[in-house]
Amino acid sequence: MAQKSELENTGIKSVKIIETSTAWDGSVLPKYPQSTPVISIYKYTFPPHTVTNPHYHKIINCGVVLSGTLTIVCKDGSFHDFHAGEPLVETDGEIHHGENRGDVDAVVLMFYAGGGDIPLSIPAE
Repeated sequence: MAQKSELENTGIKSVKIIETSTAWDGSVLPKYPQSTPVISIYKYTFPPHTVTNPHYHKIINCGVVLSGTLTIVCKDGSFHDFHAGEPLVETDGEIHHGENRGDVDAVVLMFYAGGGDIPLSIPAE
């Protein structure tokens, strides 16, 4: 028997953007920390032709590109373009950076599921 939704017969529409246990490159997401989870949501605006510093993550994070295109570039030079409307599930422990190679702002809404004193991102050495 199907479970009833709280939205049933309300006229409210719901669209699943993504449901996954892997990052964009196919790697498996890490297990949650043992501490109390901390959820953070950030909206990032990448001006045209900007590049982040190399970094990596030790917590689960994902988002949606709201406008423009964000390119994630891995340490080995491989990359993937994420366009407006597309979901992005970041890798765990892989050094990478983000770039806006376009001529308009890239706006991304990111969700982080961390815990304790684990930072959202860690600068690469």
